[in-house]
Amino acid sequence: MPITTLYVHNSLHKSLVIAGYVLLGFSGAMTVGNLIGGRLFDNWHQKKTMYLGGATQVLCLCLLTLFPIWPVYPILLVFYGLGLGVLNSAVNGYLAFLQKDDPNIFNNGYWLANIGMALATLLSGLLFDISIRLIFGGSALLFTLTLVLVRFKFQDFTVAKFSTKTMTGTVRTSLANKLGIFVVCLTMIVIWMCYEQWNSNVSVLMTSQGISVSRYSMLFTISTLEIIALQPFITRLFSNTFRADKLKVALGVLVFACSYLILVNAHEYWQFVAGITFVSLGEILALTAIPMLLNRYANDHDRGTIQSLGSLSGSLGRALGPLTGGWLITALGYDKTFLIFFFAHVVVALTLGWVRMPQLTGNKSMEG
Repeated sequence: MPITTLYVHNSLHKSLVIAGYVLLGFSGAMTVGNLIGGRLFDNWHQKKTMYLGGATQVLCLCLLTLFPIWPVYPILLVFYGLGLGVLNSAVNGYLAFLQKDDPNIFNNGYWLANIGMALATLLSGLLFDISIRLIFGGSALLFTLTLVLVRFKFQDFTVAKFSTKTMTGTVRTSLANKLGIFVVCLTMIVIWMCYEQWNSNVSVLMTSQGISVSRYSMLFTISTLEIIALQPFITRLFSNTFRADKLKVALGVLVFACSYLILVNAHEYWQFVAGITFVSLGEILALTAIPMLLNRYANDHDRGTIQSLGSLSGSLGRALGPLTGGWLITALGYDKTFLIFFFAHVVVALTLGWVRMPQLTGNKSMEG
């Protein structure tokens, strides 16, 4: 994905506006895939859902390797996003089952994902200079290996049939639980809508002030290294409880808020480095805790669906981010836009105070 805008604009000779619509189509399709994947994971077949999403991606990538041309590229990218959404929701649903025995599974998954993203960004830049076909073909190979891992290392979880009248100690979807899920998903939308400014509009701001593209790109290398180095230590500071998960999300949102406050009237490179450092800390706190918090509202019959709501919220935020940021910056300028993002995060952090512990049926109570 890091090379999409470059490929559409520089290689396919389309405008940046067209490139933005291509990314919007991808994000929209991924949002739909998130919903489909969550529902299929809970109501159809867990591993087959992963096969469906992964096979869709492999097919699209193989076709792109053969036909990396316009308008084939945007069409296949939309179907690729659909498959990616299905696979992501299924994998997140699978992790939600594993979390019952391994509370650190989401933390470890996020930590390893950052290593993968760092390698992918590096390889995309290197391979793009050689041939775009290598990127598509290499990605197809990686997703094929993913399907092999699913085949031999994943197992289906057996979910016992039960009725809501007989289950004990199980989360029920009450109004309070729905409100909690809604607030957490809204938090995810705001985080990613604002985060996308670092991938789009911040680059324009920095280059307009004479800071090179290479130094802008270095910010994400710094962020990845910070996450890899700090996450194992920071996550150990919090216990495995509902209150700790909520506290992590709220603190992470406030740290994200500080990153935009630093950008107000920013002119020196060190200010952008400080801003991306706060972003890294916000990621470690909030983005690792949100799937854990959502999983506390789930039972074995809807883990995939509830995790898909978190994935969907992230995709929706990423889709809205560049458009919202561009509109605000055009109307108000950079500084006022960053102040709006700062206050939006503060409001969301305060709203998280309304999130209550999941309500249970029966005589058991969830530990706090």
